[in-house]
Amino acid sequence: MNAFTMIGNYLATSVIAGLLGGSAMLTAMWLMTRGGLAKGNMVVALGGIITKSRENALRVGLIVHATSAIGFAMVYAMAMLWLGATGMPRALMIGVAAGFFHGLVVSLMLVWVVAEGHPFEEYNDAGLAVGLSHLTGHIVYGAVVGLVVGISPL
Repeated sequence: MNAFTMIGNYLATSVIAGLLGGSAMLTAMWLMTRGGLAKGNMVVALGGIITKSRENALRVGLIVHATSAIGFAMVYAMAMLWLGATGMPRALMIGVAAGFFHGLVVSLMLVWVVAEGHPFEEYNDAGLAVGLSHLTGHIVYGAVVGLVVGISPL
């Protein structure tokens, strides 16, 4: 396989894995919110941190989340390539583990740092349920990214 094909496969896999993983993460978190386990909309909260306004919070949040999902998928896929674990089931296991640690960091930051300074009042109280929702979402994200990398031609 030549270098251009390898780079193209890596980029295509990362974009697909990031978008599917990010969508799965949002779905998992939405289901937890709908089920009453957590409250709030992560995309609006993310957009609100950046815009400080509700007017464009959803649009900006979606753009930032999608871009971040692709960027982190690139990091996850590069780590799997570096470890020589781009096949199933190793890619899936690494994706779940990376999602767990990524989610743990994000959840702790969210509960301890971000919530206190959030411009929207309903997001100022991020408790254990919100942190658990983000942890679960990141684990789902990692699983989907690992699955896509595991079945891709990398």
